[in-house]
Amino acid sequence: MPAYAALAFDLGNVLIRVDHHRFCRRLAAAAGLDPEEVYARIFLSGLEPSFDCGRLSPEEFYRQVLHQVPAPLPYPEFCRLWCDIFTPFPAMEELVRRLKGRLPLFLVSNTNALHFPYIWERFPLVHGFSGYLLSYRLNSRKPEPAFYEALAREIGNDPAACLFVDDKLPFVEAARIHGFSAWHFQEPEGLARHLREMRLLE
Repeated sequence: MPAYAALAFDLGNVLIRVDHHRFCRRLAAAAGLDPEEVYARIFLSGLEPSFDCGRLSPEEFYRQVLHQVPAPLPYPEFCRLWCDIFTPFPAMEELVRRLKGRLPLFLVSNTNALHFPYIWERFPLVHGFSGYLLSYRLNSRKPEPAFYEALAREIGNDPAACLFVDDKLPFVEAARIHGFSAWHFQEPEGLARHLREMRLLE
């Protein structure tokens, strides 16, 4: 018997590649600031987490970003730059393709109301999952307890029977605290090897 009854995959830098610094470099160029300063004002403050948790609409987020980083950037151009940070991860596309239909797959992501629709339109590998645990819909993000509690309810099984896969070690550790089996993702080959050992891949 396979060791797991379900798999839960993080999105950014697990299923697809993401580079938030790409956005910061472009916004910094428009504002005449250092990219690291832009990163701090958006991602190391409460601004991006508030957007991830659905506490800000896209328009409100745009206004608050430009308040923190003044730049002559119309809203459509801001949205384009904010979303143009994702690239395919072919090895993970193939892994997910091989897993679909073998057991329930869940998508578990700290994401927002601009990024996820953009990803949905451009990255078909996210289609066909059994459930989507998205921070902006849950009003909670990893590693908050409410996020893992929502996943436990969604899978409908003992959390230990679900392998939680994430590239951020604090999120993996929080999953273990909440009873999930968990894998710290670093590269596809290691995960594929583990899944073969667990009799989930041939």
